[in-house]
Amino acid sequence: MGLNTRNADVERLAAEVAGLARESTTAATRNALLERRARLQPSEDRSVGPRNIRDYMERNIWPLVPPAELGRVLSK
Repeated sequence: MGLNTRNADVERLAAEVAGLARESTTAATRNALLERRARLQPSEDRSVGPRNIRDYMERNIWPLVPPAELGRVLSK
């Protein structure tokens, strides 16, 4: 199945990117789509689940809290 665009802006942008990358418009389009897919796909490293938030807090935030304040309940 072929990809056919009838949008002048898309064609211009694809040609511009292809020129900057010194590759064909097909290669430029393919590489752009691969890069975007990689950014959009969830991965274990980029997921924002409770486990990762806790890991982040343990590694980056809690070591900065003074020992006397650890475990203390905060007031309003």
